[in-house]
Amino acid sequence: MNMLKPVLAIAATAAMLAGAASISGAAQLVAAPYAASGAAINCTIPNHVECDISSRKGIKSVKITANTPQGTINLVNKTYPNCPKLVTVGWDSAYHSSGKQIVECTPMKLKLAK
Repeated sequence: MNMLKPVLAIAATAAMLAGAASISGAAQLVAAPYAASGAAINCTIPNHVECDISSRKGIKSVKITANTPQGTINLVNKTYPNCPKLVTVGWDSAYHSSGKQIVECTPMKLKLAK
């Protein structure tokens, strides 16, 4: 039985959790939502990081970055023109997320005609 694969998977998960601490703490990233101005983010980290992001206002865009030896790269850079209230984003768990930006939709303001 090849024991190297499970060991590598555990090491990759541990490395991701250590790198994810910059989002809001590794335990919070996995177990509890991150709330930023009304948006919530829940992530699971098996071999692939997958995050459900929700907002009562709707999600306009999601950008998640990672610092690499070659510089900062975008792990996720998505725009949602229809402002869904729930989106799911994902990336390879080999990359440690270092920053995130979740932009919520703004309600339209109606101007009364004079």
